[in-house]
Amino acid sequence: MVKAMLSDEEIEQLNRGYVCPPDAGPAWREAARLGFDMSLLEEMKKKTPEERLAWHQKTLNSLLALREEQSDGSRA
Repeated sequence: MVKAMLSDEEIEQLNRGYVCPPDAGPAWREAARLGFDMSLLEEMKKKTPEERLAWHQKTLNSLLALREEQSDGSRA
């Protein structure tokens, strides 16, 4: 049996779409209206600075590894 990656609550939230927090300012609301995924920013705001740096470093390492793999493939 495969375990679901998302909870029922998370699936429901995705189906509802993004809802601005009540204290969102005009710039935040405008960015959401234009289609920016503000939920990503909200998730990052929950992390400590160290957690954000670790996340960014992991992402950067993945991108650099992908670039290296693509570079190696073009030389073959």
